[in-house]
Amino acid sequence: MKSQLLCTALTSSLLSFTAFADETKPAVDTWKVSAELGALITTGNTESSSLFTKISAAHNINNWKNKYTFNTLMKEDDVTDAEGNKESQRTADQYSLTAQGDYLLGEYSSAFIFGSYKNTKFSSYKQYTTVAAGYSFRAIHADTVTLDANIGPGFTETETQDGVVESGAIIRGSLALVWDISETASFEQSLSVESGEANTRTIAESALVSSLNSTIKMKFGFGLITDTDVPEGLEKTDTETSATIIVSF
Repeated sequence: MKSQLLCTALTSSLLSFTAFADETKPAVDTWKVSAELGALITTGNTESSSLFTKISAAHNINNWKNKYTFNTLMKEDDVTDAEGNKESQRTADQYSLTAQGDYLLGEYSSAFIFGSYKNTKFSSYKQYTTVAAGYSFRAIHADTVTLDANIGPGFTETETQDGVVESGAIIRGSLALVWDISETASFEQSLSVESGEANTRTIAESALVSSLNSTIKMKFGFGLITDTDVPEGLEKTDTETSATIIVSF
């Protein structure tokens, strides 16, 4: 609960601070929101077919560029009882929230603050909270390819499925690549590494996105989460393969 409140407070503070910081300037305030819905196949500690939803928002206000995401995962499993009978059970297994604010220092550089919270019933950790701050810059800026990078210190608090809580300092780095293959198709690759004394978590996602029209896109993605330190009997890597429809507003 403390981790969830910490991430919620960070998001609320980011919203209020950006508004306060720029209240004396002419308003340049834009929002872009998109929603994803689709099927998801998971492997690792759980193998199942699932329903995946994601809401993303980008908020630009003067020198601030803010991003927010909220993910949910609905999973349906076939459960076998003691008599060998199978029945389907549907549960809300996972949700996560991320927020990042970038204060522009130059055209392609900024100072950032980042927060994320994840709660899941499958994986090594029941709760995983990260807060970090540092420097962002664009490493590659070409006509069809961009590569953005973040690096900075931070803090994590984790809780295993058995209720063991750990916390500590980390170094967090991330990369985000976008390659415009054509006018209607793009390849996106993201990678983040959170390295601390107790655990190193690596999160990666590859996606092929195709525009059907100005507001609707198809997305095919593959993602993984790897932890170096997991309880005995659990796998270190969980993967997700997804096909989703994206609607932009």
